[in-house]
Amino acid sequence: MKDTYLSIQCVIPANMEDELPALLAPLTILGTEIQTGPDGGVGVTVYLPGADSNGAAALRDILVDIGAQSVALKSIDADDWLAAYREQIQPFMVGSLWWIDPHPDHPTLAPPGRQRLVIEPRTAFGTGTHESTQAILTELEGIEVRGRRVLDIGTGSGILSLAAQWLGAEEVVGIDIDPAAIWVASETARQQEWPSRVAFVLGPLECLGGTKFDIVMCNMVSSSFLPLVDTLKERLAPNGLTVFAGLLASEIESVTSALIGAGFAIASRRILGEWASLTAIEGPPP
Repeated sequence: MKDTYLSIQCVIPANMEDELPALLAPLTILGTEIQTGPDGGVGVTVYLPGADSNGAAALRDILVDIGAQSVALKSIDADDWLAAYREQIQPFMVGSLWWIDPHPDHPTLAPPGRQRLVIEPRTAFGTGTHESTQAILTELEGIEVRGRRVLDIGTGSGILSLAAQWLGAEEVVGIDIDPAAIWVASETARQQEWPSRVAFVLGPLECLGGTKFDIVMCNMVSSSFLPLVDTLKERLAPNGLTVFAGLLASEIESVTSALIGAGFAIASRRILGEWASLTAIEGPPP
């Protein structure tokens, strides 16, 4: 049986467009398309995992509550969706260093001064198009990665792990609880122009034992990473740092307070569109 995805299409009032990211944040969303709708509205298409009927029902209720019209749910074959997306997406730049190429079989030479990362669109999160992924990629440019041990929590496609390896990390571990993500990350690693040394691990953080890391990357929505902050802090080596992404720009103050309360100090913050990242180091006792 082929994998399928769900899409919900609707038209929302134009004044609700800015509220949409916050409303979608608690749900497992694979992607969102926004376009001009009829009568001054905003056309929205939201994609969800095919097995998430509860999520689809919750999303439908949210959209109706904000005044959505013409709400339609349909199932999409995964192969059809990905094939269409792969055909239309083009290579693009991230930060000042990266060149994201989604076409492993038809490579595009990176512009001078940029490093090509091959990220074929698949079912795991992390194609490089989302602002949270771009925020960490850009943040890595200013972090001393060479010779350090790096942990990528919720590795998805493996893009952040591979970027850390290319920047000279001594050891990189990408961990995820989704078997499909580990398979995708391994395939992504195989498609690079250099041999991958990243260890992709399936399982919870506990399966890593007591291993400490100099850099921890956590590209997850805030509702997922905030319950883990004490555990993440225990994973840090002395003078280590954690880059949190996946939070909305509107959440910066509340997440900053939560991290400070957990014993972190905020070293830097970055905002890309409606999303943000925070780089945190161990701070004074809360």
